[in-house]
Parts: sequence; structure tokens; C-alpha cells
Amino acid sequence: MGKVKTLGYQIHTALSEINMQNQEKRTEIYNRENHTHFQSVGKREFKRNGTSINYIFSQRSAQNLAEKSKNFVKFLKENYNIKMVKQITPQMCLEYLNTKQGCSKKTVSAYKNMLEKVSIACSKKFGCEQFYTQEVRAHKVEDTYKTNSARTYTNTEIMQICDYKGSRQNEIKAMAFLGCRVFELINIKAEDINLDTHTYTTTAKDGRIDTYSTVHIVGKGGKDSYRVILPQYREFFAELIKGKNPNDRLFDLPKGTKLARLTMSNEIRKITKELGLTVSGKNHEFRKYHCQIALQYYLDKGWSKEKAESMVIQRHLSHSGDRNDLKQIYLYG
Repeated sequence: MGKVKTLGYQIHTALSEINMQNQEKRTEIYNRENHTHFQSVGKREFKRNGTSINYIFSQRSAQNLAEKSKNFVKFLKENYNIKMVKQITPQMCLEYLNTKQGCSKKTVSAYKNMLEKVSIACSKKFGCEQFYTQEVRAHKVEDTYKTNSARTYTNTEIMQICDYKGSRQNEIKAMAFLGCRVFELINIKAEDINLDTHTYTTTAKDGRIDTYSTVHIVGKGGKDSYRVILPQYREFFAELIKGKNPNDRLFDLPKGTKLARLTMSNEIRKITKELGLTVSGKNHEFRKYHCQIALQYYLDKGWSKEKAESMVIQRHLSHSGDRNDLKQIYLYG
């Protein structure tokens, strides 16, 4: 009789079962579930079938689920003497969620999403009963966890951090001037900065045509977008690409997302400590700062509040323009 694989290994292989990044596998499952005979099925077509909750579609989602599932496995090992995923119960999930006291509502929701995906994956892979039941889904977090979207630093303090002559000054400025995430910085090349061509054009309130330079960004799920460079930041990006070959990466960050985030967080903590500010390593502080600066820029140009908000959410964050939750977090938080 073969050796029983570890609990972590079982969950890892189960999550691989529902990862739809591989086109051949995605097409096979789609055809099997829908009794079709397509040669190739894209992610969008697969999602349209209404079963997207059962699967993983992006590298980032897969990485996040893998990391959070390791935390769940650690909890199970420390508190229960089980060796098989079929032994996981809804009560174990509820007790696991209760260990997240003090986390934000958003964080708890992410852990609940992980439990749901792991439950679905284990059921598909091993044929066991799902442990993410209605009882777990209905676990209340509103009264215990509160999401705080308020800014940690004022605009003046953000500029102090940007002006600090540290080893990651360009990366920090890029986050503040472009509103990009850390993992998006990793793959930006000199050729992605478009100062004179491939610009994004908008029509202002008075019918005037406004043209902006852009940066090509590969965002969540490998989605391509062209982020607007506001006029006051054009010189910074021009200096950034000076003397670079088109294929040169602009930022010498670790290629791994997790390590890149840690690198930037540590740098920000070091700088804030040196400046005597509240010590924080929140990379999103710079994204929020950028969005609020961008919003004011468009308002000063005479744009309506609604149009300015949509412009920032769509062209500076690469999200749907009607996301009121993001408006609250990034534009007014």
C-alpha cells in the first residue's frame, strides 16, 4: 500500500484540478460539462457558462489561494489529528475563521473564498462531501471586522517619502505618479512608456480634445491596459527611460510577486522611520494618493465629478468605472 500523501499535497493537487489557465484542459472540461465539441475555449467563454465560481482563472488567484490554503493546512495540523481532506468538517472551517479575529472584513472574505475554492476542488478531485456549507458561508463578520480605507499619510508626507534619496526612489515615485501595484512594476520595460505616440485621447467638458501619454501595464490576470501619465509626471518617465534599450526592465525588483511586495514594504518602512512618520509598509498608500491627485487634476480642468471619477477608476486603476466601492476606497478614503 502506497504512502498517504500529506494534507497539504492533497489540497495542492485538488486546486490544480480547478485551475483553468491551461487552454487544453479548460477546453476539455468545458466540452465535457456542456456537451460541446469546441477546439479552443477562452477564459471569457468559459466564465459565461455561469460556473466560474468553481474554478481559478489567473496566476495571481492561484498564488493567493495556494498561500492561504497553506495557512489553513497549518491550522488543521495544529488542532486536529486528520490526514485526509475528506475528514475536514464545516466546524473546522468555522473555528479556523474565528482565528482571524482582528483581520479586516475584506481579509476574512478572502479566507472564506479560499475555503470555498478548496472545498469545491477537493470534492471534484477526491469525490468527498464539500465542507464549505451554507453555515460556513453565512458566517457573520460585519459586527467583528471593520474595513479601514483611510489614508495613513497626507499628500505632503507622501511627497516626503517620494523625495527621500533611497535605493528604491524610482519605484516609489512610479507607484505615486502612476498608481500602479508593486507586481505591475516588475515587468515594465522602456518600450512600454509611450510619451509621444499611442497616446490616450479624451474629450473634455467643453469639447476640447485632451491627449495623454501612457504606460503599458500587464495587470491582474495578465490583463493589458494603458495607464495615463498626467502631464506633471511626464518628465519623470522621460528621465526613467533615458539611455535604456527598449527591452530593458525599468525597475530592478525581484520577479516573484510576493518578494517584490516585501522588498517595497521594507523600503517604505525604513524611509518612514527615518523621516519620523508613522511606520507603515503599505504600498497601496501611493495608489490611493495617485488616484486623489488624478481626480483633482480632472476636476480642475472642468470635468464633471462623475466623469472625473470614472476616468480615474477606469484609466488609472484599470477597473470598471461604476465601482462605487473603489471610489470610496481610492478617491475619498
